[in-house]
Amino acid sequence: MEKLLRLERLLENLERHQTKEHVKNAVKEWLLASRSVIDSVIDTIGEEREAPVARKIKINISDD
Repeated sequence: MEKLLRLERLLENLERHQTKEHVKNAVKEWLLASRSVIDSVIDTIGEEREAPVARKIKINISDD
């Protein structure tokens, strides 16, 4: 019976402090931060691909 009373008090405290809303907001912030990091990585990869690359060209001159 004592465990049920503790559980009831815990649930009342959670409801009073709006824990569910805090958790939802924390998850949203984490997702937005993760998206920002992913976007930055994608931009960096794109910039690396666009960088000019020096290539060595081999020219053969034949005596025909």
